[in-house]
Amino acid sequence: MDLAGKRVLVTGATGLIGGRLIERLREHPGVSLRALVRDPAKAERLRALSVEIAIGDVTRPETLGEALAGCHVVVHCAARVTERGSWEEFWRSNVEGTRHVLEAAARAGVERFVHMSSVAVYGIFPRDQTDESFPYQPCGNAYCDTKIEAEKVALDYFRHRGVPLAILRPGIVYGPRSQHWTIRIVELLKANRLFLLGRADGICNHVYVDNVVDAIWLALTRDDVLGEAFIITDGEATTWRTFFGHYARMLGRHRIPQLPAAPAKAMLRLIGWAARMRGAPPPLSPKVVDYLQHRAQFRIEKAKARLGYIPRISLEEGMRRTEAWLREAGYL
Repeated sequence: MDLAGKRVLVTGATGLIGGRLIERLREHPGVSLRALVRDPAKAERLRALSVEIAIGDVTRPETLGEALAGCHVVVHCAARVTERGSWEEFWRSNVEGTRHVLEAAARAGVERFVHMSSVAVYGIFPRDQTDESFPYQPCGNAYCDTKIEAEKVALDYFRHRGVPLAILRPGIVYGPRSQHWTIRIVELLKANRLFLLGRADGICNHVYVDNVVDAIWLALTRDDVLGEAFIITDGEATTWRTFFGHYARMLGRHRIPQLPAAPAKAMLRLIGWAARMRGAPPPLSPKVVDYLQHRAQFRIEKAKARLGYIPRISLEEGMRRTEAWLREAGYL
């Protein structure tokens, strides 16, 4: 599919992937851009890029018809990704929100739809060498399980409503403006609140944000991948210890304090008990210790063979670019 002369709507445009996608799409002549924004106060960066702003909310379907009017392409990045929130909040944003955008897209007759999912559809503890042939793994986690249900909704619209779509499943996305896997880590390190729990030798399955955008471009422009899903990572077997270590070195630190698995789990159980006594949700589950020790790498052979995806930016280069942005933005 040639995007020249097409209008592309990006949901979640103020987020990490959506915002970077808009920056990159502006480099392509003839592509018209529209950003779906829930909070106008967060759209200043997009306005500075001279992007058309549509005020709307994926959880409010009445706001989406006008937002999608005249659009040929939709990239659906909006999702609830925070660790906190009720099951109902995750369902409303991730499942019903996806359904509302797809319904509006079907009515608008869009020519291409890319649904941004996650490797979380394989659960918190996936099997090693997981690829797209592996089944969904519901695990009781609201984010993971609602991303599974959102994919089911997307595939239903492909099969029964004729929405021409592809699904991308990124790993943990880091890079400039990443709140979860860049900014928060640096802030925790600066506050001496980040610890290596257990061995921290699990595989983190990272992907630099520009590599994700490359995959989106391929999913938008290839006509032979409709109805399919693709795992997108950097393809490197990096441990959490190594991943966090890059950020520590940016701060001039040579080591991160470590807690053995058993004491770490005991500490998290105690912290969780204290939080519940205050009527607050536990900040971290003891399962995070096992998560950081879980050695399972995702395979990206299908994305390479079918999409033509090649992770251009290595971890070393991605961290170099990330450090430069962190310094420019005043985080370092």
